[in-house]
Formats: sequence, C-alpha cells, structure tokens
Amino acid sequence: MRPANIIPKIFVGLGNPGDRYQNTRHNLGYLSIECFLDRHQLGELKDDKKSDGSILKSALYGQEFLLFKSSRYMNESGFSVNRLRKYRNISMQEICIIHDDLDLNVGEVRVKYSGGHGGHNGLRNIIQACGTKDFVRIRMGIGHPEKDDVIDYVLSKPKKAEKEALDQSIYEAADVMDSLLQNSLDETMNCFN
Repeated sequence: MRPANIIPKIFVGLGNPGDRYQNTRHNLGYLSIECFLDRHQLGELKDDKKSDGSILKSALYGQEFLLFKSSRYMNESGFSVNRLRKYRNISMQEICIIHDDLDLNVGEVRVKYSGGHGGHNGLRNIIQACGTKDFVRIRMGIGHPEKDDVIDYVLSKPKKAEKEALDQSIYEAADVMDSLLQNSLDETMNCFN
C-alpha cells in the first residue's frame, strides 16, 4: 500500500555518463536534473565518492532534498542508488527516479508510484539492488522505434522533429519536481496524469 502524501527527499536522474551519451534519449533523467538546477540557480552537482555519483543538497518550498546523478552506466545505476540511500538513511519510498520510457509517446510525462521495470535496464537494476519497486517515478516518453533496435534507439540522439517535444518534456519534468516538493505525490499525480 502506498503511503499518503509522499514528498521525495532524493531526485535521481537516470542516464549514462560521458560526452558520447550527453543528449541521447536515454539521458532525459540527467537532463531534467540539469534543467531543475538551472531553473532555481542551485549551482552544480559535486562528485560524491560515497555514492558513485554527483550530488547537490538544497532546499525549496520549505523542503530539504538531494539531486543526484549516478556516475555508473544505466544498467548499474541501482548500485549507486542503493549506496546513496543507505548512506543517507533514506527509504526507497522517499526517492523519485526520473527516466525515459518507451511505453509513452514522445514528449509525454507521467508520474507513477511503484510498478515493474518495463524493460528499462536502469529501473531493473534499481529494483534488484534496492530490493523494492516501491518508489516514485517521473516517466518521460520517448516512443518506440519503428525499425531500429531498441538499444540503438535509446542511445541515439533524437531526430529534429522529436527534439522540441523532448525539450518541452524536460521542462515539464522539472515542473513535476516542483509540484512534488510543494504539493506531494497525490496532488502531483492528479495534476500531471
């Protein structure tokens, strides 16, 4: 059963490190964290050896929270998330994972609590490493490839026609983060779903 009125204490943007992957579909989680940082002029994430990633502690709307990007590749991001939550003593229910989603149309943004991994290697690894599927997700639609192999598709840069919709979805994901901090999960789900 889902606890009422969850306000995340950690926002985790999923992606792959390195210039090669910077603006790919699979890095929408990273890009959303960067958008949120810029919007609120929060500064830059700092390397955090204890959790295999980069992190920033901040506060908005009377809520303290962490922003986090794993420095491991997508299919190992669960190790980083698990180390971070154990070190910070935060339950998975208070963590929000921001990720690309093949099952949503390009540019669609949805908020969800719990569920499976839907074939997403980052989510699969987080569920395995942390031993639960009960966490908040901001799902960012990238659509399904028509002919491409799924791996090639998610690791490629979007075509010009999609880029505008994906850029808009990055801003919307930052809006969802603002709403989660101000209004909690239930109200945010009502508003964005």
